[in-house]
Amino acid sequence: MTPPRFLALAFAATLVCVTAAARADESTGEATSRTVRGIVELFTSQGCAECPRADAVLSRLAERPDFVALAYHVDYWDYIGWEDPLGTRRNTERQKGYAKALHLGGLTTPQAIVNGAKVTSGANEAAIVKAVDAAPLPGADGVPMVEMRLVGDMLRLRAEAPVANGARPPALILATYAKSSSTDVARGENEGRRLLNTHAVRDWRAVGVLDAEGRISVDMPFGLLSDPDAKAGGCIALLQAMDKNDRPGRILAAAELTF
Repeated sequence: MTPPRFLALAFAATLVCVTAAARADESTGEATSRTVRGIVELFTSQGCAECPRADAVLSRLAERPDFVALAYHVDYWDYIGWEDPLGTRRNTERQKGYAKALHLGGLTTPQAIVNGAKVTSGANEAAIVKAVDAAPLPGADGVPMVEMRLVGDMLRLRAEAPVANGARPPALILATYAKSSSTDVARGENEGRRLLNTHAVRDWRAVGVLDAEGRISVDMPFGLLSDPDAKAGGCIALLQAMDKNDRPGRILAAAELTF
């Protein structure tokens, strides 16, 4: 659904897309290599009447071992009567970055970006799966690669990928999410409904770029990532290509840890 108010596409330097991914071994706190065929990034809002169906689709996809699913709640529906407690301007900026890079011409919800390249309705599960089947992530061993592991109270990230001469080096993006949340909506298009949201992004940030040799290592206190309310969640590290205009490119590798 296109929001009732026109939104100018002011580009913000954001990063997006995917290749091989890893999921966590919950017994060791390490993200071990595992093939992931699809990354689904859903742009959604509790103020959008069509979004709950897409939220349900994302919840099902998040259960699949070959998919990584993230829900970015945007803030441009807030004015219509309900302020989405999960929405942020940062998430809207990420969607604007996709719109600029993929020449979409506007912002819509629910919108799914599949593997950083294919755009479809977030409510169309068949189209999402078809897009992944048509162009799955390579899942190759070796590089590009991303690893995450917990060592004491520190999170250690490591990534590698070839860097072409004269090209922008890939960036390492870290996103944290809440496993699930329930909200009673009091106003707006979903007034009176209790909405269940899965893998809602709490924060995302660039933590660095690969060096000239195509490597990056980052350590950070795990306490900066865990939910302040001690709710279950996780984090996903994405290694993403960037062009000379800071537009998002294909994600080269990914890893996921739950906590």
